[in-house]
Amino acid sequence: MTKPKVAWIRSADLDFWSDSAEMSLTTDSIDLVDHDLEVHMVSSEGEIIEAVRDADLVLDEMVPLGKSVIQHMNKAQAIISLGHGFNHIEDQAATDMGIMVANCAGYCSDEVANHTIMFLLACSKRLIQLDKLVKKGEWTSTTIKSLFPMPAVYGQTLGLVGFGNIGRHVSRKAKAFGINVKVYDPYLEPWVAQEYEIQRVESLESLGAESDYVSMHVPLNSDTKGLADASLFKSMKPTAYFINTCRGPTQNESDLISALNNKEIAGAALDVFEIEPTPESNPLLLMDNVIASPHSAGTSDNSSRDGRIRLGEEAARVLKGMYPMSLVNPDVRTKIPLRNPAKSL
Repeated sequence: MTKPKVAWIRSADLDFWSDSAEMSLTTDSIDLVDHDLEVHMVSSEGEIIEAVRDADLVLDEMVPLGKSVIQHMNKAQAIISLGHGFNHIEDQAATDMGIMVANCAGYCSDEVANHTIMFLLACSKRLIQLDKLVKKGEWTSTTIKSLFPMPAVYGQTLGLVGFGNIGRHVSRKAKAFGINVKVYDPYLEPWVAQEYEIQRVESLESLGAESDYVSMHVPLNSDTKGLADASLFKSMKPTAYFINTCRGPTQNESDLISALNNKEIAGAALDVFEIEPTPESNPLLLMDNVIASPHSAGTSDNSSRDGRIRLGEEAARVLKGMYPMSLVNPDVRTKIPLRNPAKSL
């Protein structure tokens, strides 16, 4: 019997593994099933097509897989993406071809939630401004008073846009600080809201009007691209902050810059930008009331390890005839033979 062919595609711009230990975090699980694994360092669409054309399973390390590539996948059962986001994969094209798409959801949820809370506290306590003042030798009561108003975190309201894995982690952590949590998520079931003791609101603008912080936690797709725009920023309080740790294109950057320049909101904390790396000339980087980090919210020793482990586990499930645990295109179920439910390996 022919062994299933697994194609692991990585960008040629990435360094290869420094040692076999990193790769083994993934292959330890895949090796539970007989297979042939080929690792491809790709730099063009042609190279990607050749790598995946006859693969039974594709492991994708942030390599763009558009419709023109996916249509050349002759045998693929699934594409497993290393990471939380999957906007670099045309999942509808995969569905049309009967190809499952899975991500490694959950592997960095705790880290992104921690980053979000860090941003919230840094905004609330004016951490960046205070740091700069102390380092310049400005340490007087007058200096500190210039940073007011500075309301207590306790009793304030955090508005979450999206209430998936990460949003739920953020909610739990925020409540530990005595923060009220409201959520805008059209897909949120009432019983989930009740379980997490959060309040659902019916529109994004209502969330903006009722929140002291608005934080984005949605996947990037056609519905969420530019979701945070002028209408949201104009609805927010002038003392409120905007936080984004999901994907840069979910915010309309021009509208955000205008809102900050016009003092419609107090500030922003951004881990993501429309263009990454964002240019040094981006006006957002020149504003004292904007905190920036380099799309690093999910990064830690643990998450780097766990993501690669999760990649291998999902691959092994597919090779064993199961559904992956984190299937992101569930409509594909109607186009493929019935598979066993996902379970722990």
